[in-house]
Amino acid sequence: MINYAKHDEEFYGVFKLMNGEEILGRAVLTKEEGTNESLVFIQDPVACQVINKEIDETKVARGIGFAPWQQMSDEEFFIIREKDILTIATMKKEIVMMYEAYILGDEGNEDRKKRRRMNLSKNLGFVGKIDQARDLFEKIYQSEPGTSNP
Repeated sequence: MINYAKHDEEFYGVFKLMNGEEILGRAVLTKEEGTNESLVFIQDPVACQVINKEIDETKVARGIGFAPWQQMSDEEFFIIREKDILTIATMKKEIVMMYEAYILGDEGNEDRKKRRRMNLSKNLGFVGKIDQARDLFEKIYQSEPGTSNP
């Protein structure tokens, strides 16, 4: 089990795979039920490409670009098993901005762009933190019969 990274929280990650590939994407780590293996659910993964261009005999320009990780697939989500991952790290803020710009610029579908950029509101599903819910349930189920519950 991958125990050096938080599970069940979305993050922008950099994943070095056992085959040498380095991919970036929005991801969630989760534990597979029935086993002790971690799985990575990754959305819109991209592979890094380093580009070198010789300007003259003494100068070389170096840049980095992104390309879809699975170039022949229309899928947005992929699952990577723990045994295929060498290491995991979070993306730098600058790389997150470049990644998001690439993803938004790469998509020709205007509906998908609109779905990504929703205005947040309290009615979108967040009802509290897990610890708050746990405390509330403990209060409800540990109270004595005949007393009012919060």
